Parts: sequence; C-alpha cells; structure tokens
Amino acid sequence: MKDLILNNKRSDLDCIAAPVKVCMARFESDFAAALGVSEMPMQVIVDFLLDTPGKRFRPLLVFLVASLCGEVNGQTHRVASFVEMLHTATLLHDDVVDGDLERRGKPSVNARWDNLSAVLAGDYLLARALLLLSDPQDAAILSEMLQTSLTMSVGELVQHQRRKECLAKEPVAVPSRENIVSESLPEEAYLDIITHKTARLIRSCCVAAALSVGAPQKLVEGLGRFGLLLGQVFQMRDDVLDADDPQTAACAEKLLPQYQSLAMEALDPLSPMAQHPEYLASLRGLTTFCATRSL
Repeated sequence: MKDLILNNKRSDLDCIAAPVKVCMARFESDFAAALGVSEMPMQVIVDFLLDTPGKRFRPLLVFLVASLCGEVNGQTHRVASFVEMLHTATLLHDDVVDGDLERRGKPSVNARWDNLSAVLAGDYLLARALLLLSDPQDAAILSEMLQTSLTMSVGELVQHQRRKECLAKEPVAVPSRENIVSESLPEEAYLDIITHKTARLIRSCCVAAALSVGAPQKLVEGLGRFGLLLGQVFQMRDDVLDADDPQTAACAEKLLPQYQSLAMEALDPLSPMAQHPEYLASLRGLTTFCATRSL
C-alpha cells in the first residue's frame, strides 16, 4: 500500500478509507440499527441526525487501527458505533451550551427543536452507546471509554471556566498573533484543554480498536500515544480554521507542525509489531489529512 498523496478534500478521506470501505459500509447500517427507537419524538431526531452525518473520522480510525493489528470483528464494529454515538452526543450538548444554531450546514437539533430536546437526545445516544459495550467481554474497552468520558467532561468545564475568565477581563489591544500566544493563552494550558476535550477520545479510539482484535499490550500503548497526538493535531487544525477565536488559532498554528511530526514519528516503531503494517500508510495519510484539511 503506497503512501497517499492528499489535497485536503473530502475525496482524500474517501481515498484513505478505501482499504476499509466494506467495514465503513457495514458501520452505517449498524449505526442506524443501534440508534433505532420505537417512540416517535426521539426517532424523528435520530432520523435527522442520520441525515446529517459528519466525516465519520472516528469509526474510520477504529477500523484502520484494528486492521493494522489484526482482523476486524463484531466487537470492533461495536466500538466504532460507540465512539460515534459518544461524539455525536457531545456535539448535541455542546450546541446547547454554546448556543450554536447550525451544525454541518443545517440547523442544529436545538435550533430545529429546542434545548431540552437536544439534551435528551444526547442522553439517549449515551445510553445506547453504553448498551453496545455491556457484555462482560467488553469490560476493558468500556472502562477505557468511561474514563475518557470523565476526562472530556472535565475538559469542557475547564474550557468554559477559561471563557468566563477571559470575558471578565478588560479587552486589550494585541498587535500580533505572536503576542496573543504569549500573553493570552499559554501553550501548556491550550494543550491541556484540547487533550481533555478532543484528543483523549481519539486516543481511546485507537486503544479500543487494538484491544478488540487482541493486540499485544506494547502495541496498544504505542497506538495510544499515536492516538493522543493525532487528536491534538485534529483539534489544532480545527482551531486554526476557527476565525472567531484568534488567541486559540494563533497557539494552534504555532504548535501544529510540531505535533504533526510527532504523530508521524509515533507510527514508526509500530511496524514490527503490527500484523498488517501496510495499514500504516493509511494512518499516515489520515494524520496528514487532519493537519491540513479545510473541512
């Protein structure tokens, strides 16, 4: 499998996903089935969510990592649906907290219905996700995911507190992005926020995927390190693209090249331990996509 040449477009993600396209097709079917509900008010919202899918980045990562380590199985598919449900639930809650009225080019659930409906829909997704990993054989993976959920909640609260503190301060004139970084957002604080709110879940995608196919502990640990760095890269690129927050964008822009390199380097030691090392090319392509994408 050759290294991928990317142009930062949606088609690039399709190219990266090509080796696991059968898994991704089954994922869409499994995901819709797992979200099924007989009560009409909730089913209407579920159908709305299914009609506005995102990039499916996290399930894709799960299948690529599992394929690197072994053979994708039923537990791997449950992990993929779990992480997408957890991610979607956090978006529903975030839109309520932030008052966002649009998501993926369409009205958000809280805009289309109301805040209470969005919160309850998010709670429903979390409950359905937990049911997916409720078998005793899923205990280690569920423990990983629950710890990540706790970390994400703490990270969101830390970010919310920082916003309040920033709003309480008098605005100051800042002449350049470099000064914004040094005066308004220390790198350590920025890394702590994005690790909690985004990178930890992407790390858990890698860890859970590896566990689902019985990967050795050293490989699981190595993929966890890669996943954390990939998650930081993913959020840094998001922040660079966010013109509404120049302080965060400046910090992200400064750190992004370094962390992209670190993520790439984290893949190098994994080849001797992997059952199918050819999937490393896809993971490198995914890293490049995360660091350079425009969507």
